[in-house]
Amino acid sequence: MIETLLRSPVMQKPTLDNSIHYIAHTFSFLVTGKDTGNSFALIHCFFRKGFTPPPHFHKYEDESFYILDGIMEFNAGDKKFTGGVGEFIVLPKNVPHSFNVVTETAKALLLITPAGFETVFKEFGKPAKTLDLPPVPDNLPKELFQQIHNRCVELGNVWMPEI
Repeated sequence: MIETLLRSPVMQKPTLDNSIHYIAHTFSFLVTGKDTGNSFALIHCFFRKGFTPPPHFHKYEDESFYILDGIMEFNAGDKKFTGGVGEFIVLPKNVPHSFNVVTETAKALLLITPAGFETVFKEFGKPAKTLDLPPVPDNLPKELFQQIHNRCVELGNVWMPEI
């Protein structure tokens, strides 16, 4: 209760101070669990086609996307759909899902409820040098993917590459 009373209002937009380059994307943290008492995190995502996670599910959080620009395809459980500007997609916890960027790039607000999983992006991202997309990495070391995978497992994320 006291923590709730002591939290400050937050007004945020994508800036270099709150943004990272995560693999081939740019993520701007509008609010994190630290700001919301772990209720939710909201990330402005600038995605590049061809660099999306393997099929997976989250044990503890729902993942929702509000598409701002571009087109994205989603598979969730036995449903497949394509979302465009202005559409909101909810991927509930414990439901296997994946997504792909159809257009060359896409922008979306990513809502993570409750917060916590956003730490993966912060831990493995690098401070953004621009709010545009970073260069495509020359090579993505297997060790990096293993480290990301291990951290995801710690946070209750299950990768399902066989789907």
